[in-house]
Amino acid sequence: MVCLDDLVPADDELRRIEGLIDWGHVRATARPFYRPGGAGRLGTDPAVLVRLALVLAWRGLPSMRAVLKTAQTDMSIRRFLGFGLTERLPDHSTFSHAQTKRFADSSVFEQLFTAVLRQCTEAGLVGGRRLLVDATHVEADAALKSLRAELSLVEDGGDQDGGEQVVEEPATRPKLALAEPRTGPTPKRQASNATAVSRSDPDAKLRHKPGHRTHLVHRAQVAVDPKARVIVAVEAESAAGSEADALEGLIGRARFAGHAAKEVGADAGYASQTSYATLDALKATALIPPQPGAQHLAAEAARARMRTPVGRDTAIDRQTHAEGAIAELKHHGMTRSRCRGTRKTQLQLLAAATAINLKRLLTAQNARTQGQVGDGADHHAAITGLLDLLGHLLAEIDRHTAAESSTGS
Repeated sequence: MVCLDDLVPADDELRRIEGLIDWGHVRATARPFYRPGGAGRLGTDPAVLVRLALVLAWRGLPSMRAVLKTAQTDMSIRRFLGFGLTERLPDHSTFSHAQTKRFADSSVFEQLFTAVLRQCTEAGLVGGRRLLVDATHVEADAALKSLRAELSLVEDGGDQDGGEQVVEEPATRPKLALAEPRTGPTPKRQASNATAVSRSDPDAKLRHKPGHRTHLVHRAQVAVDPKARVIVAVEAESAAGSEADALEGLIGRARFAGHAAKEVGADAGYASQTSYATLDALKATALIPPQPGAQHLAAEAARARMRTPVGRDTAIDRQTHAEGAIAELKHHGMTRSRCRGTRKTQLQLLAAATAINLKRLLTAQNARTQGQVGDGADHHAAITGLLDLLGHLLAEIDRHTAAESSTGS
């Protein structure tokens, strides 16, 4: 008889993560998406599917196939999933169906992220005042060959009098003829987000950066607290439009989780009169450097704030913690979207952010354990020193007593 508990050490990361999550609550949030009873084979425990998503994000593996292949010989993953040495692991298609169909419109991963964030707050890892916002692009699961011309209907408002617009037939129709044969190289067609859309992932948008290849992407917004680099809110969105459009939603998510968000720091990509007005309406101090050359009153006030010690500290925190958190998200699988659509990219982003916050909790536990061990060693050393000092004093007293006795005799 072999027990996995004996094969996996007590300080294993996945084993420690298992104790940080209320799996009963996970099953309760996923229960509405499972039919009770019914004929046929038993369904996979929803907690197992969520555990698979966490392993996928924690290890930063490229796909669920890679996770299940690794789990065949990895005792830590098998124990975390609750499968014995001889039990058959779920098929990757089971997880794919849950991620793309069953859990696509659910709040299972959102509630898991919120529960872990609450534990980070209770552990004192969230400062609760300053919020740092940054964005990154996640490559979409779609190729440039999937682009087709945008043929959506254009709304016609009619004529100025409010009646129907009348299109007059031309007096003479143009004569049609075949085009002349073309010689030379085929001209390249320039596609843009205004003229083309991907057939496989309509939410993906074209992005071209000088020196980089053109590809289809989604945008991932991240809000970070600088005290321990805990991720407070995330949001996947279309890469079209301004990055600043997500500020109100991110601050709303952060405040729902208990963060005050009194100071909001971001780079110049979020700077605009609208974003400054939005943060002012939300009673949050905008520590965002304005665009070069901006001369409006809000830009001048922002420049003055960025010259203060608080503004300089926020700029350093943004470069250190916001960009650092995005680099960690890339390490945990956010270089490429595994599913198509913004909503499914959001689920992947939530799983990766949850994995990072769990890492923060484990680091805090290690620090507390080392502190307790260090305090115990210090107390032991202090007691040993006092005993040595007391022994030395007693020896001196005995020596003086012996000397006085010999003198008196």
